[in-house]
This record gives sequence, C-alpha cells and structure tokens, in this order.
Amino acid sequence: MNHQYSPIELPQKKKWTEEERAALAQKLDDDLDRFMEEMAAKKAEKQEPRKPFDFDEWCKEIDQHPAFMKELPKDGKYQDTIEALQAMKYDKEDDEDKQQNAEHHKNEGNKHFKFKKYRWATDCYSNGIKENCPDRKLNAVLYFNRAAAQKHIGNLRSAIKDCSMGRKFDPTHLKGVIRGAECLLELEYAKDAMNWIESSKRIFAFTKETSETPDLTDDEKKYIDELEKVRVKAVELSLKEERDKRKSRAEERKETEAKKKLLDALKERNLNLSPRVPFDHPELMDMARLTVSLPLMHTHECVKFDDDSNLVWPILLQYPEAGQTDVLTETNETTALGELLQEVLREPAQWDPEHKFKFDNVRFFISDQYDEYLMEVYEWNEFKTILSMPGNLIKQGLPVIMIMTKEQADKSLEALEEGQNKFVAK
Repeated sequence: MNHQYSPIELPQKKKWTEEERAALAQKLDDDLDRFMEEMAAKKAEKQEPRKPFDFDEWCKEIDQHPAFMKELPKDGKYQDTIEALQAMKYDKEDDEDKQQNAEHHKNEGNKHFKFKKYRWATDCYSNGIKENCPDRKLNAVLYFNRAAAQKHIGNLRSAIKDCSMGRKFDPTHLKGVIRGAECLLELEYAKDAMNWIESSKRIFAFTKETSETPDLTDDEKKYIDELEKVRVKAVELSLKEERDKRKSRAEERKETEAKKKLLDALKERNLNLSPRVPFDHPELMDMARLTVSLPLMHTHECVKFDDDSNLVWPILLQYPEAGQTDVLTETNETTALGELLQEVLREPAQWDPEHKFKFDNVRFFISDQYDEYLMEVYEWNEFKTILSMPGNLIKQGLPVIMIMTKEQADKSLEALEEGQNKFVAK
C-alpha cells in the first residue's frame, strides 16, 4: 500500500537589520527593568513582614523573564520578546552556516582549478559568492579566484569585473590586484591598467595605515614589487599606444588627402558615377564605391593616378553577339580608343577562331544611364572624353565599352536621328 506524505513547510526566518537588533536590545533592557520594578511593587503591596532571603524562590521569579527562561512557553506576556531572541540566535547560526558553505565552495573550486577544470571552478566560486557570507576577506578570495578561472577561460572582461569586486571587499589582496592589471594589459588597455594600479596602491596604503597591523608582511612586499613590474609594462604599452595612435592619425590624414585629390579630379571631369560619391567630403568617402572585383580579375582594382596625375581606369570590354567579356586594368585616360584596342584585337581570341572581331571590322558603343539607347564612340576619342560624355554612367568604378562587328551593328541597330551617334535596337 502506497502512502503519500505532504511536504513539511518550514517557517521562513526573518532577517534582522542592525537597527532592529539595537532596538531589540534596548527593549530587552527596558523589559528587564520593568520586570524588576513589578517584582518590587508586588512586595510593597503585600506589606508582608520581611522574610529572610530565599534564593530558590528568587530564581523561580527570575526564570519567568525571557532572558533567563530555561523552558520557552508557547504564549504569554513576553511571547514577542522570546521569538526575537530566538531569531537573533538562529541568524547567528545562519551566518556560521554561510561561512562554512562559502569555505566549502571555495575549497571545491580550488580543487577544480588545480586540475585545470576552470569552468567547474568558476561555478564553485560563484556558488560561494551567492552565500553572501559576512566574512569580507573570504568574499574577496572568492571573487579573485573566480577572476583567475575566468582569465584562463579567456573571459578577460568578466575577470576584470571580479577583480574590481574583490578589491572592494579586501583592498589589501595585492595578488588579485595584479591579476586585474594583467587582464587589462592583455586587452591592451594600458592607461586603464595604470589607473587601476595607482588607485589600488592608494587604497592599499590607506587601509594598511588605518589597520591594526600597519607594517608590511613579506608577501605584501613581494606583491608590491610584482605590481611595480606590471606598472612598468603598462607604461611601456601606453607609450606604444600613443605612438600607434599618432601614426594612425597621420595615415588617416594622408588617406583623406589622397581621397580628396581623387574626388576633386572626378568632379572636375564631370563624371556620372553610381553609387554616388561625396565629392566635397573626402573624410566620408568609402573607396569600395569605386573598387572593382570581378571573377576574371585576381585582384581588386580601383581608379588611380599615374605619375603625371592622369587617371588610370580598369575597363570592361563586352562582346554582346559572342557573349564574352574582357578586362583591361591599366587604361590611361589620355589614351585614344583606337590606340588601345588595335593591340587588343590584333590577335583572335580563343572564342573567335574566324577572327570576326578585327579592329577594321568592329564598331564601339557605350550605353546611356537608363539603357534606352547606345552611343557610338570612335577610335580617335580619348577615354577621358568618352567617360565624360553626357548620359554615360560609370557603375561601381568600372567603365564599359561594347564592341560589335559592323555586320551585327548594321543589322540590329538604327539611328535615332540622322547624323547623330545615338542608336536603338531595330
């Protein structure tokens, strides 16, 4: 036969503040004074002849006060006082339990730490911290030890926070202070590390001067020497950071000046670019807007200057009727179209075995920005002129030239107006 039992609900213990404890102590003093006065008043009312002092009877009367009771009644005149005294007793026992539990979690964490089980060690130290024991030095050790475990895991920022909490509990724990400084240096926060060390030294000095043992121990002297070594490293790293920042600012200025020069040149040539570029704000310019990356190319290409301050462009050549493309990466804007493409078309490509795309057998076009018509360009045109033609749109920093055989162009295109170089599909 199965029996089911209801769980026993234990009463919650009240947590007493220092003010409540002081008030209770005063109340107990007042109750004791009143109790003694009541005893004297009772004797005066009875007006009985003076009896010899009876120690046993006096003890019985005193035992009726909560402060001296050997057996606690369930109700009565001093019930509240009795419960308060019990609570004070149990609160003290709670603090002792918390101390013991925190010590146990610390020892377990140290065992895991010894065997490099840092995550388990972290959990143990966290459980010890959660006990909220009244021992400040023990709390400091728990935080500093957890910081050590976090450091080994790689959680440097969490380790720094734990070191900060540990220092609040015990400013004299220099080993933990050193650990916090080392974490800051690993994150390359040199100035923060210097401030941490200096503030720790000030707090340590004040705490020692106001303590009962102001003289330094041998361990404290050793840790002070180690802390000074870490401070020297922080100073050296801080100086390096300053040099790197100055170098970075100089490089940024140089880069901004180069962007300004390029943007001024593009603006002067009245080029139509997509996406748009901030001509008047070089500091906002993202060069990715003009950088070309195609499967045919093994590198990223971008318009640039030559030694004579002429622009050099990557160019995409399209052969629509053959479905082929080609890329030229170094096209000077002063070069005439025919001068460049005569060399490109001199020999047939693998996809053009009949060599239909001979220089004398082709025509050249660019598209308008809305792809509504084609504009024919000629072998005597410089690239600078072609790129600046009204309606020509340069997308992602890559101008496009279309090459068609004369036969295909005559068959598929017709002029918008006679005498103009604009064509649409028939």
